[in-house]
Amino acid sequence: MKEEKDLEKKHIPVLLNELVEWITINKNKKNIVVDCTLWLWWHALEILKKMNSWDIFIWFDADIYNLKLAKQKLKQHNNNINPKIDIILINSNFVNIKEELDNIWIQKISWIYYDLWMSSVHIDQAKRWFSFMQDWPLDMRFDKNKWKTAEIIVNSYKQNELRRIFFKYSQEAKSNKIAEKILEKRKEKRIKTTLQLSDVIEKITKNIKTKARIFQALRIETNNELENLEKSLSDAIDLLEKDWIIFVISFHSLEDRITKQIFKKETRDCICSDFICSCKHTKRLKLLTKKPIQPTKEEVKYNSRSKSAKVRIAKKV
Repeated sequence: MKEEKDLEKKHIPVLLNELVEWITINKNKKNIVVDCTLWLWWHALEILKKMNSWDIFIWFDADIYNLKLAKQKLKQHNNNINPKIDIILINSNFVNIKEELDNIWIQKISWIYYDLWMSSVHIDQAKRWFSFMQDWPLDMRFDKNKWKTAEIIVNSYKQNELRRIFFKYSQEAKSNKIAEKILEKRKEKRIKTTLQLSDVIEKITKNIKTKARIFQALRIETNNELENLEKSLSDAIDLLEKDWIIFVISFHSLEDRITKQIFKKETRDCICSDFICSCKHTKRLKLLTKKPIQPTKEEVKYNSRSKSAKVRIAKKV
C-alpha cells in the first residue's frame, strides 16, 4: 500500500490541462466517454468531475493490476464524482474496443482518448517486470494472459528477426551485433531474466541508452503495440458519433507517425491513385491540430518524462 502511495506521488499526468480543456460534455444528452489507457487514472478523474449523472465512462486497461488500483481510487474520490455516473472498467487491450463495447451493447461513443503505452507505474515499480534496473523475469506483457513474452522472443526469434525489431522500433545502430550476441548466448543457456539480457547487451556496449532502446523494442514487439494502435484507432473512428472527438497522446515517434497517417488518410475523400476514384473511401475526420500539441516548457521542467509527448486531435464528420 505504501509503495502504491509513493508511486501516485511520483506520477505526473502529461498534458492534463490540455486534455481536460478539450473535453466538452453535452449537458443535454448522454455522453459516453472512453479512456483507452487507464494507467494512473488522473486524466480520468478530472474528466469524471465534468460529467453528468446520466453519462457513461468506460476505462480500458490490459493490466488487471491497474484496474484494481482504479477501484480503490474511485472509493477515495467518491465525494468529487457524481455517484450516478455509470463507470465501466474493462480488462482488455484497446485493440478489442469494438468487440468489448459491442458486448455491453454500445455501438456509438461521444469522446475517446489514448495516453499511449507506458506509464510511470511500469517504469518505477520494478515488480511489474518492465524495468531492466533489477533482475526480474523477462516478461514485459501488459496483459499477463497473453502467451508471448519477451523471453520467448529473445530465445526463439532468428537473428534477422531480432535485428529487424531492434532497428525498426528503436533505430538501434548496433542491432545486428546485439542480435548475433543473443544467439551466441542462448546456445549456452536460455536467457530468462532482465539481468541476463542486460549482461549480453553489455558485451557489445555499456551505453545505457542502447540498453533502454533494446528493451523498448522488445516491449513493443511483445505487446504488438503498433499493430494494435493502428487497428484500434480505425475502430475508434468508426465508433465515434458525428462532431465528437478523438484525442491521442503519444510518446514514441512511431506511435505519432501512425496517428498522423491515419488521421491524414481519414480527412480525405479519396485515398487511391486512380484517375477515376475506385477506392470508395469517404472522409471521416476533420483535423483540429495541424501540428501536434506539445508540453509547455514549464511542464517539461517539472516533469521531464513529458518532453517527447505529442497530442493529435480530430473530429468525426
